[in-house]
Amino acid sequence: MSMNVLMLESVGSCIDTDNVTHPLNVDGTPDMNDGTAVHIGDCNDEWFGALSSEDLSAMSGWVIKNNKEMI
Repeated sequence: MSMNVLMLESVGSCIDTDNVTHPLNVDGTPDMNDGTAVHIGDCNDEWFGALSSEDLSAMSGWVIKNNKEMI
């Protein structure tokens, strides 16, 4: 199964084209179970604070590329 996601290793997550975050499994693959998904607008300050500067920059570009709002 092909997934279009951006890996955010600093927070152990990935983000999809709908700006929904998913945790990463132990093997580094996205956990796409519905019960584990969180929209980027619902992520807390602790999650954002844990993002590396590289991941934050990549995520900002991803959001713009996919023409979605963060909230």
